[in-house]
Amino acid sequence: SSSFALDRRTNYIETMGWWPFGGSSLSQKQLEEKRQIMALTNEVEAMGDMFTRMNRRCYDKCLANAIAEGRDYGEELSIDEDKCMVACASKFVATQQKVGEIFMQEAQAAGN
Repeated sequence: SSSFALDRRTNYIETMGWWPFGGSSLSQKQLEEKRQIMALTNEVEAMGDMFTRMNRRCYDKCLANAIAEGRDYGEELSIDEDKCMVACASKFVATQQKVGEIFMQEAQAAGN
């Protein structure tokens, strides 16, 4: 999804000759530098989004009930809660990596 957004923005930039960082007539080198900045920005945003979703899911799965029961999380996590958080985060990251791999394979297949 973020690469699609990047492609759409890049096409707009190339077609309209506009870039939010200024300048309307960019050289090929400048345009490539701007693409790289945009790609890195998208990557950082995607990682932040993934981290936020992972925190929410693992919190809901591992900690929400204990907090509803009145547990104060100024304290350390119990061993079971800690294990649950580690397992949840590991599964979430592994799933995201697998989805990313499948997405890349489909994108490459569509490009051929």
